[in-house]
Amino acid sequence: MAILLIILKILLIILLVVLGIVLLVLIMPVGAEISYIDGKLTYKVRLWLLSVMDSDGGGVVGWLKKRKKKPKKPKKPKPVKEKKQKKKKKSAVDDEAYLEDFDFDSDDFDEPFNEAVPETVTVETVSETAEEENPDIPQETSAAPVEDELDEEDDDEETDEDEKRSLSDWAELGIGVWESAQRPLLKIFKGFHFKNLYIDFVIADEDAYDCALKYGKYSGMIYNIIAFMSTLFTVRLKTVDVGCGFGLKKGKWDISCSIFFRAGTAVIAGLWFLITYLTRTFIPEKIRRFKRKNSVKVRYKL
Repeated sequence: MAILLIILKILLIILLVVLGIVLLVLIMPVGAEISYIDGKLTYKVRLWLLSVMDSDGGGVVGWLKKRKKKPKKPKKPKPVKEKKQKKKKKSAVDDEAYLEDFDFDSDDFDEPFNEAVPETVTVETVSETAEEENPDIPQETSAAPVEDELDEEDDDEETDEDEKRSLSDWAELGIGVWESAQRPLLKIFKGFHFKNLYIDFVIADEDAYDCALKYGKYSGMIYNIIAFMSTLFTVRLKTVDVGCGFGLKKGKWDISCSIFFRAGTAVIAGLWFLITYLTRTFIPEKIRRFKRKNSVKVRYKL
């Protein structure tokens, strides 16, 4: 009993450690920092406080790449063994001596070479041999009872009705899945956090008229994108500045932000979707099909 208690304690400790690791992975955010300033792209991906990779080749991925790129020592070529060549030469000399001593005028070559030709084998089919060996076995009848035929007809009609019903219910199934997945999907999208969004754009053109037209078009597009992102994701702005540079040849497109997401949000949304789909679509559909099958069976019995 004491040994069993110790084994159970060890298993419980292992289980708790695994659950703790899973909870940490679900709680810890996966983040990224992206910036494009003065025409230079920089990025950094991290798991909470651990740097995974960045644009300078650092992080865990960069460290693994540096370890793989270490030069390997060249292997020395193996020396060629001379003993095998000597053996080959000796064997060739022995063959020549054997051919010189062999008597080609002996009577061993006068006897003709004959092989026993096998007789042709007649092949019979399995059915004929079985009938010859067992002539008294009666042949099976293929006629089925009338009740089995009726049951098969009923099953065929039920399967046809199920196929027709499944084809007609595709639209309802799609609507049910979409209604069940709307809020969980919104939960996943809201789990993406865009923090410290920095935008500093200068729309430039040498022609003042064209510059004004570009400014109106790009500024409207940028602000509409930010508004849409705010409704779909969680966005926190730092500064958003869109200017117009009259008479300038080159514009300015500086942007930076930090993004993070927790895996636990996706797990919660998945469980939410399963519960709503089972209670709203799957279980009611199964009950409806079961009632329809029972009504069809009662109709055929009558």
